Amino acid sequence: MPALPAAQSLTITGSALAAVSAPTDCDAAGCATLPADQLRLGATDGHLWATHLKADLGALPKGARVASAKLALTRSDCTTECVAQKPDVYELSSAWTTTQSGKDLLTAAGEEPYTSDTAVAEIDFGVLVQSWTDRGGNQGMALTVPGTAAAGAYHSGAAADAAKRPKLTIEYLPLTAPGAAGEVVAVPGDTGLVATWNAPLDSGTTGDLTYVVKVEKSDGTVVGSWEGQTPRAVFGGLDNATSYRVAVTVKNAIGSGPVSRSALARGATVAGGAARYKDYVQAYLNARNKVVVGTSLTAADAAAESPYGAVFGDLLGTQEDSLVGAREALATRNQSYVGASSALTETVAGTDAATGQPVLRATVAETMTIRIDGTDQVSENQNAKRFLFSVSGDTVKLLSESDDGQAGQTLSATAAAATQVMATPADAVGPPADETGALALGADGFPSGEAPAAGVRTASYAASYINGLGTGSWAYNNTGVKWEYKYDCTNFVSKALYYGGGMKMRSGWYKRDDVWFKNPWWNSWPVKASYTWSGAENLRRHLAWHRPGSYINNVYNIRKGDILFFHYRGDSVYEHAAVVTANYGGRIHMAQHGGPDHTTLDDAIARNKRTSQPIATIVAIRPTGAR
Repeated sequence: MPALPAAQSLTITGSALAAVSAPTDCDAAGCATLPADQLRLGATDGHLWATHLKADLGALPKGARVASAKLALTRSDCTTECVAQKPDVYELSSAWTTTQSGKDLLTAAGEEPYTSDTAVAEIDFGVLVQSWTDRGGNQGMALTVPGTAAAGAYHSGAAADAAKRPKLTIEYLPLTAPGAAGEVVAVPGDTGLVATWNAPLDSGTTGDLTYVVKVEKSDGTVVGSWEGQTPRAVFGGLDNATSYRVAVTVKNAIGSGPVSRSALARGATVAGGAARYKDYVQAYLNARNKVVVGTSLTAADAAAESPYGAVFGDLLGTQEDSLVGAREALATRNQSYVGASSALTETVAGTDAATGQPVLRATVAETMTIRIDGTDQVSENQNAKRFLFSVSGDTVKLLSESDDGQAGQTLSATAAAATQVMATPADAVGPPADETGALALGADGFPSGEAPAAGVRTASYAASYINGLGTGSWAYNNTGVKWEYKYDCTNFVSKALYYGGGMKMRSGWYKRDDVWFKNPWWNSWPVKASYTWSGAENLRRHLAWHRPGSYINNVYNIRKGDILFFHYRGDSVYEHAAVVTANYGGRIHMAQHGGPDHTTLDDAIARNKRTSQPIATIVAIRPTGAR
């Protein structure tokens, strides 16, 4: 592990830390006053006081990694043996000023605390400060105690003794250039190579990383370059008679880290030539698309209509039941696949190290058009794939299709295999035995429910403190955001709730269900996100048990910004999550990482209907109570 840079300290005090108390039992500002050099918490002088604090973070470097933030308040009502107050701390969701009432302060603070029942000196505000810097918004925080608790008074920022004024001390890691990329590997093919590597253990800042990749000859001569944010690059046009290595440099807004290089690798000619394997795969994908849309009724028909059907016919045949099943299932919902196409780019043919057989690695861009009640919806996806062949004499067979990041594994029949990041243990609490809270599904496995009467609205947003419209819009517009995990579905949903919906982070031990945060613990190495941020089952429990969220049982009542969780038959927990982006009369549209970026709930069910692990249970949760 790399050594962490020495933490730096920033103390915010005086005019940079605005602090004022307000009586929360007053409907208007100015109904009660207190000395300018004093802050109050609790019931005193006939009023119940709360305190608002707002730090000016202009001196904190942008992109700094906050390790901790501690607030120091000095009592003015006692000097020794003071009983420490344990306030509830709320992050404000909207602006509040001293021209507003104390009741307005409580309204801006919302109903759910960042933390509670902890003495001020022991509270770590690091998650909160990191959140303010990440989102570029800071309305401050409110501290309250119930009227039954002992009141307390503190020195304010106007105190004559500067040492007694409120202070927010932030410990942060300074911005540095990133560390080196790890495990750089160059896998050669016929006149090309595929390079992969791991992200650096130290990113240097909280900002994005960019990889600068070069292909070098053994003497250091650069023959190709690439720059991007994914840890994978493909290079073609190389000479099989020459050895090459890959050099990866990671850079951020501060600068570049050290260069990491792979071992030398040399390509070799593939039996029969590389071009034919690309032709085989393209023909296979074309044939599969014909089965999807029904141009060919069966896999055998599609194979018979292709000059390369003998190569891929067996593999396509194993998928026929699920492909035809999806098509027929959608038809029962007045929906259909009316267009499907696949294009290959960045192709490299080579020899599989494990089997000695030909393998084609490629980027596959797929476009799917679904007609829903006469209206077409188009979805596009792009994935790195690996296609393994066998060659015996003149006979060539396509054996498997797999995700190139999971080389050697055959394509799973269920999305469950590619949607979870930090799963709970196998003995964790699974879906309710009686499916309490689950979305009602009909005998055909599709959502069922009673449509509302004409003119009756079912999707009011007034009761929700999380911006559902913002959550759904962010998800719809940002499916192309960089994947940060191998299985990124829940990370994507959390980002939509955080950046679009304004859902607030919660601090605590990262394995607990009641916390929710993204990578703030820079004093823990390597950096962690909470399990609730990155694991589907964990986020489901967090929203259902700790926000709390509302279960939506009727498909007609689902609305934009609701979160869908999927349980696949045979699994012990919910494995996948997606964001609802629209509901057109019970037709649910959703955005996700893992599976088609933009699709419908019916399509997701249909795709898995005749697989070994069909979707068994779906939970729709409307996050609430985190204003």
